[in-house]
Amino acid sequence: MFYWGDEVQKQGMLSRPVTVLPGVGTRKAQSMKGLGLETVRDVLFSFPRTYKDFQKVLSPDQVEPGSVQLVHGPLLHLRERPISQGRRLIQATLGGQLGVTWFVYHRAPGPSFLYRKLQKVREVWVYGIVKEGALFPEMASPEVFTRQPVHQGLMPVYPLVTGISNDQRVKWVRESLKYLDEIQECLPQNLLDSYLGRQEALRQIHFPKDWEHYAKARERLACEELFLFHLGLQRGQRQQEGFAHQPDGELAARYLRQLPFELTEDQKEALRQVAEDMEAGQPMRRLIQGEVGSGKTVVAEYGAVKAVASGGQVAMMVPTEVLARQMAQRLEKSLGSLGIRVALLIGNMKAKEQQAVRETLAEGEIDVVVGTHALITDKVEYRNLTLAIVDEQHRFGVRQRAALLGKGNPDLLVMSATPIPRSLALTVYGDLDTTEIRQLPANRQPVDTRLINPERRDDVYRFVLSRVKQGEQAYVVFPLVEESEHMDLKAAVQEMEELQKGLLAEARVGLIHGQMGREKDEVFQAFARGELDVLIATTVVEVGMNVPNATVMVIENAERFGLAQLHQLRGRVGRGEKPGICFLLAYSSSPHSRERLEVVRKSNDGFFIAEEDLRLRGPGDLLGVRQWGQPFFRLADLQEDRELLRLAAEAARELLSGDASLQGYPELVQELDQYPI
Repeated sequence: MFYWGDEVQKQGMLSRPVTVLPGVGTRKAQSMKGLGLETVRDVLFSFPRTYKDFQKVLSPDQVEPGSVQLVHGPLLHLRERPISQGRRLIQATLGGQLGVTWFVYHRAPGPSFLYRKLQKVREVWVYGIVKEGALFPEMASPEVFTRQPVHQGLMPVYPLVTGISNDQRVKWVRESLKYLDEIQECLPQNLLDSYLGRQEALRQIHFPKDWEHYAKARERLACEELFLFHLGLQRGQRQQEGFAHQPDGELAARYLRQLPFELTEDQKEALRQVAEDMEAGQPMRRLIQGEVGSGKTVVAEYGAVKAVASGGQVAMMVPTEVLARQMAQRLEKSLGSLGIRVALLIGNMKAKEQQAVRETLAEGEIDVVVGTHALITDKVEYRNLTLAIVDEQHRFGVRQRAALLGKGNPDLLVMSATPIPRSLALTVYGDLDTTEIRQLPANRQPVDTRLINPERRDDVYRFVLSRVKQGEQAYVVFPLVEESEHMDLKAAVQEMEELQKGLLAEARVGLIHGQMGREKDEVFQAFARGELDVLIATTVVEVGMNVPNATVMVIENAERFGLAQLHQLRGRVGRGEKPGICFLLAYSSSPHSRERLEVVRKSNDGFFIAEEDLRLRGPGDLLGVRQWGQPFFRLADLQEDRELLRLAAEAARELLSGDASLQGYPELVQELDQYPI
């Protein structure tokens, strides 16, 4: 929305629409809108995507193959010849020492426009990558200037759309920089002491004197982005009052005494942190990250016991109905013996059953309710919800989590069996305190993982059948449900039919995938009861499935899965007394695919695997930007700027601890209101 009149004058030039810039009319402003440029401030904060290095102008005899260079010299041996179908090749040399070529399309009679242009000049400046040639170094399709480029140093290159040139964007930025005095500082002093001032950083990011000045400007503005992001993420939550749960009493002691195993040191530390958070007056916001089988559910159960002992209710939200049933059954065993009343609430229940659960929940006759999205519908009311547990948070959006917290501002415990690199955890879960459980219980053995070539596929399934005959069970996982015309991948439905007729004809085989309805739960329950030997599945078995008798997993087209996902999948086997084995069947022979899969084969450390996955694939591919709600940063890079991310998160937390509402920082509040979190 554009604002005019006296209000605009009060707000200053940066808040005015781009039509105040030279050469920008209504039509041009519409094109700029496609780049996110609606105000003068938008122009100033839209940074170059790269730079052309015009710092040095070389002569033809000074060039070195292997880098992008700006070269000036006399244009010699110019000629043009047709190739085919309107394509022409222009060839020349600079001083007889650097070959230059251009491919152009020109169907009309006579020489091309570029050739005619070059015929009129004696010397040119060319900018491009220099490569080794047969006789001398060469440049293919370089940018050519018939006069010396106006800009010296690093020339900014901006994102463009049809109808807008880079020269125009440069001109608009120069104009916007005239109003830098309207830009207020936004970093706290402890960060500002280490970085450039904001105005100077903006000037240098657009027109850096050299690469050193660019690096300083980028570091400052990246730090600013991350600081504002974390400030916006954490702001508000520290102003709220939470429910102060009571210190541990007899109920918590009885729960801990009945555990059939000894807690690891990591688990003990997690319980200590949860107790401290829950007994405080502010709402707990804690993420528990743990390896597959590391015992995160014990932490959730302990929190539930603590909440119930203090007169509160607990809601545990899990991503699927299968997992909800499993979790409810587990809690009925572990908490029911303590007199804690557990209930299940899922969409697949009959309407009367759902209504009955909702009524008893509202009356306070249910202590712990386990369910899916059904827990956050408008129909669900809690008598006194003091603890919300979200299992496998990455399967839920931010809105679902907020909806659950909106049922009474309870303490929040987020459980994730998908280890996330620290840099991404600070972003995805930037508003949560993080606890890591890395130690595995003494009875858990690493899964033996083997990378198998396709020609040995039959041997793998013969091994599966041999284990089945010994009374064990197996998973077979495919990346697709049905075959696709566009992807040459094995699909679960078709492969199940083939395996049933062939290699697994002697086994009882079932199929489960995300597109199935109510029968999905029935198939899994049959597998859990031992009525099926082999479960063919898609990634729906990635989390939560617990069948101790399952010892073998086969993953088809393993190269199509993320490394953390592969680690999750193999965590479904070896959960009982017998060790697990996982076969990764890879159909791609590319070195990159092999390198990725070797990481999983060699390591059972989920945190290490997650870091390697980030290194090899980048944050966008690793998590799925939209799925995880990962923010868009103009400059900050989650991998490159890990230390900045940590510093920014700490600075935001420190600032809010002293002034939770930011009353003493009106300029910062104004900046936050403009920052796209």
